[in-house]
Amino acid sequence: MRKFLALALTAAIAQFGLSVPAQAAPAPDGRQQQLIERVREHLPADFEQRMAEAQRRLGVHDELSDVVRSVLDPADYECAPTELRDWLEASIADWTDVDRLGASFILLANPVMYDALFFPEPPRQRFFGLDGEFTAPVQRAFGGLGRFWDIDAGTIEVLPAHGSTVMDTARVARVLRALLGMTEENAQAAAQGIRDIAALPAYDNGDAPIFTFNAFAYSAQGVPVPGVGLPTDKIVVGDGVLTGLHAIGLGDVAPQAVVGHEFGHHIQYRHDLTGSDLPAPEATRRTELMADSFGSYFLAHRRGAGMRWVRIKHFIETYGNIGDCNFDSPGHHGTPNQRTRAAEWGTLMALLALPPFYRVLPSRTLAAHFDRALPRMVRPDAPLRIELTLEEKAAA
Repeated sequence: MRKFLALALTAAIAQFGLSVPAQAAPAPDGRQQQLIERVREHLPADFEQRMAEAQRRLGVHDELSDVVRSVLDPADYECAPTELRDWLEASIADWTDVDRLGASFILLANPVMYDALFFPEPPRQRFFGLDGEFTAPVQRAFGGLGRFWDIDAGTIEVLPAHGSTVMDTARVARVLRALLGMTEENAQAAAQGIRDIAALPAYDNGDAPIFTFNAFAYSAQGVPVPGVGLPTDKIVVGDGVLTGLHAIGLGDVAPQAVVGHEFGHHIQYRHDLTGSDLPAPEATRRTELMADSFGSYFLAHRRGAGMRWVRIKHFIETYGNIGDCNFDSPGHHGTPNQRTRAAEWGTLMALLALPPFYRVLPSRTLAAHFDRALPRMVRPDAPLRIELTLEEKAAA
């Protein structure tokens, strides 16, 4: 039991880049311990392994893959927590270790994201943000992206993920049955237990931002998913990440930037641009930085979103804020500096499109230009290391 909870906490901390308290976490006690144990009793004995296998098979959450040693040397790179990460940390600053442990239990199963991905609500019932405040900009951006890029967007859906899903036992049970092959009885009992955990004060009935602090693109590539069928191509955007970006002053561009990035992944899927001879995490970093470049190219281009300088500055800051310092993870998406450079590069390429026709580069062409520019985007940038190198040269 303790081993399971420790693994769950480690996985959640790794996924969201949050710090673990310096002191040893106390064993959970009281009502929360009872709830977690009740849910665990109804889950398969190999729950963690089944979830890990589902995540690998579906390719949705690389952050929870086994950690491998990075070939990057973090000492070569300047990397510090971003304003967005600090905001997320502050959102759970008053949580006890036990609160974090309970949240990690829900995050490991992640019914919110899987429900949005495989069992979306009908189009007319979809809204983005806790109160629908991001619905219009998300939908406008998605429509503009479909008209701008040279791929067929008619088979792609853009979907919200709401943390309140954890309070709907029927939906959570459906996810557990599909992903884990659980019986109806056990899935319902586990779903009720997850609901009871989410109802505790710290989690705001699932609306705590950490449960939906994510966005991703998904394509089944024509391969049916057991228990689901053949899903359509999707972009899933969580309430939490949009709320966080809005809170740090980037709400005027955040929905467009997030959807633009995820649409960039669908361009990669359609043109088979995800393949690379690079080892992890460089391969993942390449695809993420390329998606940043696709997104910024659309946002700055006169025939795309056509954003002006103030908003250009904001969407570049948005991409920088979703960078990470997880050098040792195969899911490393690029440092804040690298993601800023990728966004600046995409912006520059868009601004080079001159009148009268403001030509839009074919997506394959832009990708080829990106690959040539990539070494400059990921060059070492730690000032201390550079200063030491200069001193060594001077001494020589």
